Amino acid sequence: MSAEDGFANEQGQLQVPPALRASFSRIEEGGAYLIDNGQGILLWIHSFVSPNLLEDLFGPGITSLQALDPNTSSIPVLETHLNAQVRNLLQYLSTVRGSKAVTIQLARQGIDGAEYEFARSLVEDRNNEAQSYVDWLVHIHRQINLELAGHRKKEEGATSAGEGALSSLAGIRAPYW
Repeated sequence: MSAEDGFANEQGQLQVPPALRASFSRIEEGGAYLIDNGQGILLWIHSFVSPNLLEDLFGPGITSLQALDPNTSSIPVLETHLNAQVRNLLQYLSTVRGSKAVTIQLARQGIDGAEYEFARSLVEDRNNEAQSYVDWLVHIHRQINLELAGHRKKEEGATSAGEGALSSLAGIRAPYW
């Protein structure tokens, strides 16, 4: 995140950092990342995070992941640049959602169970229960090609007595006009 992100630009609009592709390959060692999954905000923190980053974000004395309260649901108000950036971004996400406030859930690498939710949110990666985004797109493309090829074969064999591509689609009825 750049120094300007999280603050208003000359036009008064909040500068939002660019979104990253949802893949572990984009995660930097020692980083902290926000994921908005539509229900809540996950704050994932890498196990090699800098103690300075933790102190700037959560306050004096918080210099390790173990020092963080796992039940933390908000960012404290501190007079640090990073803290203001993150709070402004969270307020922006709250406004975009149309809610009064957003709740964060900590996902400390190697410590919290919420890390699993974070991994599931990285849709470009294959995980134990789902295909990667690219694999899913390939699957959909194949299904469309098979469907089109199947309908072309049915159209070629259709008679003029009303059998056609539309009548061969299951579940599609002619409109009542």
